[in-house]
Amino acid sequence: LIPVRRFGDIGKALIFPHSIQSGMRSINNLLPGEFHMTRYYSSTRSAVSPSTQTGDSGRQTKPDPLHLDTFVSNVYLPHVKLRKRSWRVDQRIARQHLSPTFGARELANIQRHEVEDWLHGLSSGGLAPATCNRILATFKTICSLAEMRGLLPAGQSPCAGVSSFKIHTQRERYLSRDEAQRLMRALEKSDRPEAFAIRLLLLTGARKSEVLKARWENVRLDLRLLIVPLSKSSKPRHILLSDAALDVLRAMPRIPGNPWLFPGHAPGKPLSDLYLFWNKIRRELGLADVRIHDLRHTFASFLVNAGHSLYEAQKMLGHGDPRTTMRYAHLGQVSLLAAAETVSGFLTPSKRGNNEQGVFPPPVGRNPFWETAHPDCIGRGYKETGQ
Repeated sequence: LIPVRRFGDIGKALIFPHSIQSGMRSINNLLPGEFHMTRYYSSTRSAVSPSTQTGDSGRQTKPDPLHLDTFVSNVYLPHVKLRKRSWRVDQRIARQHLSPTFGARELANIQRHEVEDWLHGLSSGGLAPATCNRILATFKTICSLAEMRGLLPAGQSPCAGVSSFKIHTQRERYLSRDEAQRLMRALEKSDRPEAFAIRLLLLTGARKSEVLKARWENVRLDLRLLIVPLSKSSKPRHILLSDAALDVLRAMPRIPGNPWLFPGHAPGKPLSDLYLFWNKIRRELGLADVRIHDLRHTFASFLVNAGHSLYEAQKMLGHGDPRTTMRYAHLGQVSLLAAAETVSGFLTPSKRGNNEQGVFPPPVGRNPFWETAHPDCIGRGYKETGQ
């Protein structure tokens, strides 16, 4: 309800209660300074509301049915644009996978078994289980918003109870040292912008979008930084540049008046993708199963295998959650064997001679707990430091 006052009148703001049952007077008949409570509906609500409408004859008429395509275009996409940076992915999913099957259907009339059959059809059509799960998640989000807006009865979503596919194994692929060196040598022989971009990906561990959308104004050679104003975590991110990464940037041609490190084919746009160039070079090198994102896996694995901590890897990769870094911490067999030998060294006698001090070596420095638990070790292999 909103108050309405007659224009042109200045007076005290007197409110006269007005019974809805007794009817409403015309605004022109309001007394000076009188407020009139009038019911207001937004155009958005009336455009998608399933409630009955009143025709010119005063009789209630049934509203037009709300189809999935109508809801997605009029309600869901405007809603999600304000909340997701990747809303275009949802738009593409709705256009390519939801609309052909359910676009002309009323939301309330779509049945659960139809959604299950549709999902299995996507899988049998060649889509990967992870891709099918992503599409189903988008459909569920659309239906949840429809429930929240009162356009679907609570608990009556057609996606309710539809299970996503189980993904039994997580794909792990990263380059060995020899593979990475062969790739770098091949990229150094090319002057294509795609080659420069892939070299930066391998040398920095950056995401593909962070490199392809980089601007020259965000390159700080003096600070050895590539600044990402808005990263995936919705925060600025600083990508550290090694000497080799700086050499790549200095060797790149720069087009006057173009802000992009990697200008695209369309005027004023950055390079959009690396697939065609990458697919050609990876097959030539016998790396057909390696994806662009696996270069980021490789960067992380080299860091951890060289002895750097997961905290350092997390900061260099720009992860907000340390649990995300764990999937990039691919410890090689050499590191695992070294860790196993460390424990074995405590538990087995040394090959150089028997360990007279027991299984575990005594600590360095005073330790009251050790002295209490091992009084026989005091003065025998216990280094008194006065701490």
